[in-house]
Amino acid sequence: MKRVLSVALTLLILTAVTTALPAVGAGVGAAASAAAATRLEVVWMGWPKDLLDEQLAPFLQANPDIELDIQAVPFNQLFQTLEVRLASSQPPDVFIVDGPLTASYAHRGYLMPLDSLIYEEELAEFFPASVEACKYRGVLYALPYTSSAAGLYFNIDIFNEYGVELPPQKPGDRITWEHVLELARRLTVDSNGDGQPEVWGLLIEQSDRPYQLLPLAESLGARPLSPDGSTSEGFVNSEAFIKAARFYGDLFNAEKVSPVGILDAPVVREYFGSGKAAMMLGAEWNISRLAEFEGFNFGLSAHPAFEGGRAVTPTGGWHVGISSRIPSDKLDAALHFARYMTSREASAAWARLFGNAPARRDAYEALPDLFSNYMWEVLLYDMEHTASPRPVTPAYLEFEARLKDAFNAIQFGADPTEALNEAARLIDRELARYR
Repeated sequence: MKRVLSVALTLLILTAVTTALPAVGAGVGAAASAAAATRLEVVWMGWPKDLLDEQLAPFLQANPDIELDIQAVPFNQLFQTLEVRLASSQPPDVFIVDGPLTASYAHRGYLMPLDSLIYEEELAEFFPASVEACKYRGVLYALPYTSSAAGLYFNIDIFNEYGVELPPQKPGDRITWEHVLELARRLTVDSNGDGQPEVWGLLIEQSDRPYQLLPLAESLGARPLSPDGSTSEGFVNSEAFIKAARFYGDLFNAEKVSPVGILDAPVVREYFGSGKAAMMLGAEWNISRLAEFEGFNFGLSAHPAFEGGRAVTPTGGWHVGISSRIPSDKLDAALHFARYMTSREASAAWARLFGNAPARRDAYEALPDLFSNYMWEVLLYDMEHTASPRPVTPAYLEFEARLKDAFNAIQFGADPTEALNEAARLIDRELARYR
């Protein structure tokens, strides 16, 4: 089958280095000659090549008996590429897995079960929510690579200019969504009255994606799917879910404190970083990326919750999976690589290079200069206490697509009840294929 790869790069080991690689678990020794190298084909996220090269350098130097063929695919094409490759006669040996797709890949037999290959103590340093997201029906199918969290970023200068008190900045101390709306009303500024604010009250980084929007419904007690993940009717269109969706839709329509149609996260970040919004609901990577805006003075408050509701924050991240069809003579090398990519050293290196939250606690200890920032303390508290992974279902891709369509329609003015009823119908039709 023709390979569908948007970007390909091949990293070859050119010299033999005998230094030992620390803390990546037992694996393949480094004494074999390059001629006898085990070649691993790896499909990975197409993050900037220079950053990926820097993260992989220690592994390449320490393991001259393993050759990596890294095929880096841009995010927008990654899922389609994996769908084609995993179903082909020649799947990759190791591949990056978006957390909520672990169940889908496991259900279809693409992932190797790891329970008998990974020791329980190896998982102890990972956040419990990250480990659970790597399981399907109680079986471990991947290793956690990154985690994530989200909070309410705010423009300190805009708050000060209009005499508005800053949101709380202590871990676990969060304001309500009702208070956020009140602040957004006060800080949406249309000075010339043309109906197009110079400053918006609130931006949502991923404004139509379930990852960032499900916590609103969960805060009110809603569930996106039945506990066994098999049914959407009565859950995604429950009274509580519709109430949360109506609040969301009102931000763009009745209240007009959020701009309609800005769906691309980098564009949202550009709006916020250039002073065009007072607040932004966004993920942890914005701590480092917003710091790149010269003179931008921002803070972070814990993720809001509805009054009387429970605190729920989004979480999830990337995993490392091994093909269920990997040749037996490659398995040790694949495990060695998977252990390296999820090790304390590699996790800390990627956090330093790219700003993503590591899935393991000891990686934060490795970078005290980075993670001593109070903003990280706010997010870490929520990762330990309020994190809620996306629903575990083999139909997650279909679930996300249908719910994304519903949120998009609601943002553009559709009735939440009608949009979510239609979403439930379509999601259940997809779920039926997996029963």
